[in-house]
Formats: sequence, C-alpha cells, structure tokens
Amino acid sequence: MRILYIDDIRYPERWHQEGMDNVITVVRTYKEAIELLNNRYDVIDLDNDLGEEKEGYDIAKYMVENNIEIPYIYIHTMNPVARKNMVQLFERYFNSEIIVY
Repeated sequence: MRILYIDDIRYPERWHQEGMDNVITVVRTYKEAIELLNNRYDVIDLDNDLGEEKEGYDIAKYMVENNIEIPYIYIHTMNPVARKNMVQLFERYFNSEIIVY
C-alpha cells in the first residue's frame, strides 16, 4: 500500500509491521502534505496539531475542496475537537473507511 503519514513528531510505526509491503511517505507540514496529495495514495494517516498555523484539519478541508478522496483515512490526533471535526468532514463528503486510533 502507498501511505501518506502526516505528523510533525511521530513516526509511522504501525505501518512497519513484518510482512507488510508498504511504501510510506512521511511529511511534517501542511505545505508538504498539499504538495503530495495529488499523488495516488491508498491510505492517509493524519495528525491535527502540526506545530504551525495550518493543521491537519486544514489538510482535511483541502482534500474535500479538491475532491481528493483516499480509500482509507486514519486519524491519530490526540486533539478531541479536531478529531471529531475531521471525522465529521470526511464522513459527510467521502465514502472512505475512517479509522480513529
């Protein structure tokens, strides 16, 4: 699977399991994510708090505004308000499978 992992600090340990053949792209900022979103990914694994003005929720809004639907959306933010907002946004506009962890 092709995975876009967005987090300013953490690394994508869950995607490095033995026997999984994944291509993981790690990005740390909103700008990096936006530049790569037009590539074809099977999974986006998204944090909200990126330590800058633009956050994960802004990435989610960009995806909706530009109709960039990814089949599997993982949300791993510890921010409960942002998590709820991202889930509601994706559920309203996409048919993706949404996994919160």
